[in-house]
Parts: sequence; C-alpha cells; structure tokens
Amino acid sequence: MEPHHRLGDERDAERGLRGLVGAGSTQVSVSAAMRARDAARPTAEDLARAEEELVIVRRHWVPREELPRR
Repeated sequence: MEPHHRLGDERDAERGLRGLVGAGSTQVSVSAAMRARDAARPTAEDLARAEEELVIVRRHWVPREELPRR
C-alpha cells in the first residue's frame, strides 16, 4: 500500500474516533448513562455461556511450572 493511502486511512479513523468521543460535553445525562451501563451488564446466563465457550489465547505465554493435566 502506498504511504499516502495509509495516511488518509489514519485520518479517516481519527476523524471517526473524534466523532464518537468528541471534545465537548456528553449528550446524555448521568442517569441515562447509568441506565445504559446497567442494561449492558451481562446476565448470569451470559456469564455461564462465556465460561463454557470462551477461549482465551495468550500469544507467546509459557507457564512457569507444569500445569495439572485434566
């Protein structure tokens, strides 16, 4: 990829981020933000499913001692 294309991509990404974050005050009230936070909390079912399905991959990580076998 040519350097000027990469620079344009970075500018677009930065502009998009500024649009999300913004420099001014927030558009939602504190209580609305707290309700949104509560609505986004995982349920007990979400956590149980994550325990079963989630695979954590740690690149280049090696345990200090031998781990117990299942």
